[in-house]
Amino acid sequence: MAARRVARFQREFDVTVTWWPFELHPETPREGRDVDELLRRTGRGRAYSDHLRAYASEAGITLASNRWLANSHRALEFAEFARDRGRFDAAHEALFKACFEERRDIGNIDVLCEIAAECGLDSREFQAEAALGRYAELIDRTTAIARQKGVTSTPTMIFDDRVVVTGAQDYLVYEDLLRRLGARRLDESPAQ
Repeated sequence: MAARRVARFQREFDVTVTWWPFELHPETPREGRDVDELLRRTGRGRAYSDHLRAYASEAGITLASNRWLANSHRALEFAEFARDRGRFDAAHEALFKACFEERRDIGNIDVLCEIAAECGLDSREFQAEAALGRYAELIDRTTAIARQKGVTSTPTMIFDDRVVVTGAQDYLVYEDLLRRLGARRLDESPAQ
């Protein structure tokens, strides 16, 4: 959902975006967990779910109803596999669609292999890389670094390595921040 806002400001501003893998709930068992239990544990309830649905709707996404949260570690590994093969954007979009709109289990290796094929990637190669744990340490390391920087929720965006914006924000928040940081709009002429 935040990805749609990021895509928009990439179309409108001269900015470089780097997506970092961040595992929000590393304590989630490999087989996943009940969303209601997680919401109780974190102190979030129905109001949070309603806010998330409204935020998704603004981005043109209809969230499928499901009360199960997948373990995202393997999905993050898949995204890095795709990045190494120049297919990160396609994989990122496909993962979000699979997770939020289709409610596929993105923690399941077979589902990730299906998504790999949908993105034009070799699913057998991904399965072999996942079995070796090639990207597992990277996910753990970037998650630890993000936590050291104070990241505790998603989306979290760090602008110019100094301004942190957390949570689901209206696009105008990002637009205003980019202007204040001096980002050039793509429809403006460069300063002489």
